[in-house]
Amino acid sequence: INLHMSTMTKRDANGTTLSTIMVTGGSGLVGQAIKSYTTSNPKEGETWIFLSSKDGDLRDRAATDAIFEKFKPTHVIHLAAKVGGLFANMKQKVEFYRE
Repeated sequence: INLHMSTMTKRDANGTTLSTIMVTGGSGLVGQAIKSYTTSNPKEGETWIFLSSKDGDLRDRAATDAIFEKFKPTHVIHLAAKVGGLFANMKQKVEFYRE
């Protein structure tokens, strides 16, 4: 038994499992595709949250903790990345890797 995972399980009054799925990078290409799919194919008990960089800086521990405290996700799909195009990637290789 994974005790950490069991503490994250949420249930409603009827015992239905509730999931809060947080997607970082929710404004990007893959995040928007997931959003489109989940909006078109809703499932009972699922709440999807799509974050962008405007919701907080995930490089900052306090900001990240605040996001997790606010939304209390049961699942996270981490897609956030620094983007800048081909030439920016070539010019700032280390920065893109770190951030």
